[in-house]
Amino acid sequence: MKFDEILSQWDKQQRYRKEEDLKKPSSPVKKDEEKMDDWLEMYPPDRKMGERKEVPDRIIIHTRKKEISRMEPQDSLDLHGWTGREAIMELEGFLKRSKRKGFHKVIVVHGKGLHSPGGNSVLRPLVKQYLEKSPLVRDYGRAKSHSGGGGATWILIR
Repeated sequence: MKFDEILSQWDKQQRYRKEEDLKKPSSPVKKDEEKMDDWLEMYPPDRKMGERKEVPDRIIIHTRKKEISRMEPQDSLDLHGWTGREAIMELEGFLKRSKRKGFHKVIVVHGKGLHSPGGNSVLRPLVKQYLEKSPLVRDYGRAKSHSGGGGATWILIR
């Protein structure tokens, strides 16, 4: 199979995936019950409208984490073509630079492994293993389909 045929096939798959994503109904950002719970937390029934209850830090941190997880990545790193060792060194430098720049969310593209021997991603498990141990990482997860899906990982920086 020639490269242009592979590329053409890949483009068709991506177009199909995007069309499928557009057909899916979008979910509301916050459910009505959650909004009501937030309101009651800040203004319990025994308080007057103008009196505001202090909100614990853990709620603020949790809310901020939710906001950051919904936001689009501020930078990205593509690890295609790197060896495992090179990829981890590059990832470490990327996370340090991102933290220095004040970024909260970034994305790392490691690939799905479609062109690797055996069809399994070589870099995905290495990236995951590194992220679990890194003190720079608050949280991480599989990217949304429009950002690479299983071939990319979003990272929340501490």
